[in-house]
Amino acid sequence: MLKGAKYVFDKGYCDYNCWHQIDQEGAFFVTRLKRNASIRVLKSRSTEGDILSDEVIEFKNKWPGGGRKNNYVKPLRRIVVHREDHVDPLVLVTNLMGVPVEEVAALYKQRWAIELWFKWVKQNLKIKKFLGQSENAVKIQILVALITYLIADLYRQLCGSRRGFYLWLAELKSTLFQRPRLEFEVLKRRRKWKSDFQIHQAQLAL
Repeated sequence: MLKGAKYVFDKGYCDYNCWHQIDQEGAFFVTRLKRNASIRVLKSRSTEGDILSDEVIEFKNKWPGGGRKNNYVKPLRRIVVHREDHVDPLVLVTNLMGVPVEEVAALYKQRWAIELWFKWVKQNLKIKKFLGQSENAVKIQILVALITYLIADLYRQLCGSRRGFYLWLAELKSTLFQRPRLEFEVLKRRRKWKSDFQIHQAQLAL
């Protein structure tokens, strides 16, 4: 963990002891709080707009289950944000106690934008797996795939194709080793040979 860093992640990584480790390292986190979390509200702050609530909380149960101990004993901050496109509001939890509530909500929104970008990379760049595990290897593979995608789309535009990118790409894959001009010339010569042959056949019949 880097001291002073801000880690933003989804509730799929809901691990109170991991949060405790981040806090102990002098870093910060913003994540989502599960509905069944056993908490006690210590203090409520005034809110406005899309911020429905801003509260200081603590965990009630030190032993959440499975024989595991919850080492996070410090107060946390719970923020409830209204979402126009969802029925349920967004419930965030963080150890950023002194920053404006809008900044906390903006941090989580940025995480969602990054997740959408990775989703686009997975769907469009067709990266099935990373060939290397180092940071440099991952960056190189993503950049190579991105450059390939941009070159292919630029070529499609220069060709004046009106097909969608993926339909055009499928056609390109199936005809990658074909030479349309050469095949046309061969077809043209065959047609001329057939036409000349028919003419000579007619002359021989006379």
